[in-house]
Amino acid sequence: MDIDWDDLRLFLDVARLGGLSAATGTTRLSAATLGRRVTALEKQIGEPLFVRQQTGYRLTSVGEELLRRAEDVEAAMQSLT
Repeated sequence: MDIDWDDLRLFLDVARLGGLSAATGTTRLSAATLGRRVTALEKQIGEPLFVRQQTGYRLTSVGEELLRRAEDVEAAMQSLT
């Protein structure tokens, strides 16, 4: 499975900030676009990454695992620059 780095970065922002609305400021994308990208990533992985709540997004266990791995990838990418 090839996951796009841009999608992982968007996932990181939504996960760290707790929702789409909060992540719009850092990503400069609309909440609707972020929602579509997160949903597409979930479909690609085959598992939900977030529990959608009125107060924001909470990571599922699969989302927590992806967060750890994505942070490792992020650290590796930053060490290259």
